[in-house]
Amino acid sequence: MNRQQQLDEFSLALHRKAIAALHRDPELRLRARDALSRWRKQAGATRSDALWIEWEHLLDGELSSLESAALAESEHGTLMRSVSPLGCLVDQHERMVLLKQARDGALLQ
Repeated sequence: MNRQQQLDEFSLALHRKAIAALHRDPELRLRARDALSRWRKQAGATRSDALWIEWEHLLDGELSSLESAALAESEHGTLMRSVSPLGCLVDQHERMVLLKQARDGALLQ
C-alpha cells in the first residue's frame, strides 16, 4: 500500500472514531463547529470554502447525514475528510494508534 492509501485509511478510521464519539455525545458537534469556525476565520478565502460550507450544513443537520458524508468511500468522501473538522473529536493517543495501524496495513477491512 502506498503512502496516500495509508493516509486515506487513517482518515477513514479517524472519522469512524469521531462518528462513534458523536453517537455517544451529540454535544461534541459544538467542538467541531468551533474548530471549523476558527479555521475559516484564520484562513480567509480558500479553495476549501465550498467543502467547509458543506461541513457547516452537515454539522447542523441529522447525524445520519453527517455520518454518511464523513464515512463515504468515494472521491468526494476522501476530499471531505481532507478538510474535516471532526478530527478534533479524537484524542492524540487514539490518532497515533490509528496512524501506526494504517502504516502497518492493519486498518484494511
